[in-house]
Amino acid sequence: EIIMKNLIVTAAVAAAFTGSAMADIEASSGWEDTSAPAILGSFGNLFDYGYETADPYAGGSSLFMIEDPVSGTPQGYVAWVTGLSEGDTVTATMWMKGASNGVDNDGKGRLWGHYSSNDDITTYLGSASGSPDYAGEGGMWTQASHTWTIAEGQTALVIEARMYSYGSNNIVLGDDLTVSTNNDGAMITLAGVVPAPGAIALLGVAGLASRRRRG
Repeated sequence: EIIMKNLIVTAAVAAAFTGSAMADIEASSGWEDTSAPAILGSFGNLFDYGYETADPYAGGSSLFMIEDPVSGTPQGYVAWVTGLSEGDTVTATMWMKGASNGVDNDGKGRLWGHYSSNDDITTYLGSASGSPDYAGEGGMWTQASHTWTIAEGQTALVIEARMYSYGSNNIVLGDDLTVSTNNDGAMITLAGVVPAPGAIALLGVAGLASRRRRG
């Protein structure tokens, strides 16, 4: 089955960091400013996405994603790390919560990744794999985490929040994302953060406001 990519690329903050050699750099998003893009792009049957204010893990809001129809494994792109080299490591942690109605199997999520070109998030240069563990089952907030080691010839990693839906349990929430890398010359671009000056030019696309719903 061929699934067409649904790339909803938006402007997001691009945070450049400097430091001493081999120093880790880190960036975080809590989806607190609802004027910022909620995701950087998507793949699969991601029917809706935006900011949820009724049940955040922390603060006043979180990311929500809705799958419809329930088929495949939709994903929202929540981070993009560029300027990487073979052997670099990238670590991400994110709190996730799936829907649970006591009838259908619980919704859940996990962190995954794929490679892109260094100057275009819409390119797909192969899977980077991800965590074997799921988060958010039982309608409870739990933390997902994974560390990637960058493969030969790759320079950019797109981090995905994947969702797994069953029946009407087709909503997954995400919050408190942290991404770090040991390459102090890399750049970390996050969803859910107010765009920095020059971020639109970096991504090479026009900004697209994220969808929202009332909590």
